Amino acid sequence: MKNFKDFILKGLIIIAIVGFIYLIMPKYQVHTVKVDEDYVAITKINTITGEVSTNFKKNIWKRFE
Repeated sequence: MKNFKDFILKGLIIIAIVGFIYLIMPKYQVHTVKVDEDYVAITKINTITGEVSTNFKKNIWKRFE
C-alpha cells in the first residue's frame, strides 16, 4: 500500500509541474503586423500546436483624423 501511495504522490507532483510549465509558457507569439490604410492584419502563431492565424481589423485611427 505504501508503494501505491508513493506512486500516486509522484504522479500528482509531475502533473502539477507540467501544469505549471503550461501556464507560464506563452501560448501565442505575434509574428507580423501589417498596417494598411483601412485594415490592420495581425498574424499570430500558437507556440504549442504551431497553428498560424491571421486577424483583420478595421483601422479605427482613420476615423479620428
